[in-house]
Formats: sequence, C-alpha cells, structure tokens
Amino acid sequence: MKVAITGGTGFIGSHCVAQAVGAGHEVRMLVRNPDKARLSLAVHEVTGPVEIVEADLTDHPALRTGLVGMDALLHVGAVFSLNANDGRLMAEVNPSSTAVLLDTAVDLGLDPIVYVSTVGVFYPLQSAELDADADVSTGCGPYTASKIAAERVARRHQSGGAPVTCVYPGGVIGPCDPNPDLSDSMAGLVETMKRSFFPLSADATTAFVDVRDVARVCVGALEPGRGPRRYLVAGNLCDVGRIIECGHDLTGRTFRCRAVPASLILGAAHLIDLVSRLTRRKMPFNLEGARIMTSGRHGLSHLRQSAAEADFAFPTRTFEETMADTLRWLHATGHLTNEQVGQLAV
Repeated sequence: MKVAITGGTGFIGSHCVAQAVGAGHEVRMLVRNPDKARLSLAVHEVTGPVEIVEADLTDHPALRTGLVGMDALLHVGAVFSLNANDGRLMAEVNPSSTAVLLDTAVDLGLDPIVYVSTVGVFYPLQSAELDADADVSTGCGPYTASKIAAERVARRHQSGGAPVTCVYPGGVIGPCDPNPDLSDSMAGLVETMKRSFFPLSADATTAFVDVRDVARVCVGALEPGRGPRRYLVAGNLCDVGRIIECGHDLTGRTFRCRAVPASLILGAAHLIDLVSRLTRRKMPFNLEGARIMTSGRHGLSHLRQSAAEADFAFPTRTFEETMADTLRWLHATGHLTNEQVGQLAV
C-alpha cells in the first residue's frame, strides 16, 4: 500500500516507518525537518525507497496535499513537551492537525486510517482497568487534554463508520531512539538508572510497552476493509517491585523505592513547572507527569488488550526482554555508562 506517515522522525513513528518499509509498503513521510527524517532512516538502517515530504503539523495545506495519491494514513505525529511553556502550542496543534488529517483522509477515501493516541486519554483513571472502549477522561494537563480533544475527532469519524483505527500505547521504551536527546520516556529511564531510586511504594503499578511491539500493531493495522477499530497496547503491567527486581537481575545493581505521599510529589512538580516557565527550559519531570503517576499509583490492575492479542499476538516481548534490549542500546550509544548498566556492560 501507499502509506503516508506523520511523526516518522519520533520514537514510535521512526519504528513504524522502518517496519512499514520492511513489510513492503510504499512510504511517504510527512515531516517538519527533512534532514531529521534522513537521520532517522539512517538510525534504523532503512534501505528501501522512502518519499520525504516537508509538511509541518501546523501547515494544514501541506498536510492535505501530502495525503493525495495515498491508500492509507498512519498518523503518529503530535507535539509532546515537558516544557511548561508549551501548553498552548499542544492545545492548538494536536487537535487541529488530527482533524485536518483525518477529515482529509476520510474525504479521499483512504482505508485504513490509523491514529496513534495514548493511554493518557484515560487519565485520571476512572477504574482499575484500562480499556480502549472506555470513555475518555478529563486529562491531567496540557498534553493529555490536547490528545483527548484529538481523540474525540477520531471517535467522531469512527461513529460515522469511517475506517479509523485508534492505537493506545503505554509507557514506550526500547532500542533505536532517533532523537539524540532521547524521547521523554527514554530520558526518564536514563534518569532512573542514574539515581537508582523510585519515589513510589513497591506495589505501585504502571505499564511499559516495547516500541517495536507498538509499531508492529500500527503497521499490522494497515489492512483495508476492517472498519473502525481500537487497540490498547499498554504493554506489560508492572509494579515497582518487579521493575526493581528486573533492574537488579540485569545489572547486578541495587535499586530502592520508598512510598512518597502524592502531595509531596505534586508539590515538587509544581515547583519544577514554575522553574521551567521562568527559565524556559525543559525539565525531566513535570506536573502533568506527576498527576498521571499519582493517579494510577495504587489503582491500575488490569489491561484489556484482547483485541491486540487476538489480531497481532501482542505483546511479543516481556518487560524483562524489553528492558535488557533497551539498556544495552542506551549503553552502546553512550547514554549510560559501564557503571550504570553494571554486568550488562560485560
């Protein structure tokens, strides 16, 4: 199929491009920076032909033109920032670009139209279960609010019968991040490996997913005639105890956790956001992330991923396998030292 892909220079999107080319699709990347696109292709060692078209998410005419002549759309692109000053940008760009792309794709008769959402649209959690068919929540901050607004666009088209597929990844980690500064989830993992400490109780839960598995579902969903679909791909549900045990088993290092009251975590995050606004600097943590973390710290107990399991045998990798591959890659690319990865460096 001829597939237009947005966000192809990002973590998930770059893996989608590589896997789509590997699956024999003709790929057109709609990107803000063509040079960054070429670097991303090199990181993934993509050798097949890929068309690169300059089309920023704010350039709506370019986005519309970029879909002409395509069979399918894979919309991964979005503005995501931990900078407290970027809230308005996310609120403006994410819903509007999604509306332009999905509206145009429907008008042109593209099938399928795959939209990469986020589990963040279900936060704050309304129950102990994550379910792709659940109603969206109220959001924890600018990014999740912007993705909820974009999600409503996708669900409106689904309600009308358009062949829109929504994919909801959890916390994404894995090898081959084309961003020299790392995506935020990967940068957060690096910070954790450096400090060896989790400000959570051992039974606090979160979900991690391998970026390769997310891309596999996104590219696998590029099949026409299936109609509207939703896939939760949150990955593997882990409590902090399991994460600590995995870190120790892989590296030989000792990691610690301690239950910190949510009020302290949120208070610290408020201060971090204030510093970010005053200095206009990106921080490794922010208030929105703190709200997500404290929302599910004791509540998340089940992931309803049966659709992805049935259609794609998802997930194909355990959390431990993903962590091993991720840490090895971070070490090989200089993001983690020999000391930080311990026995994995041998």
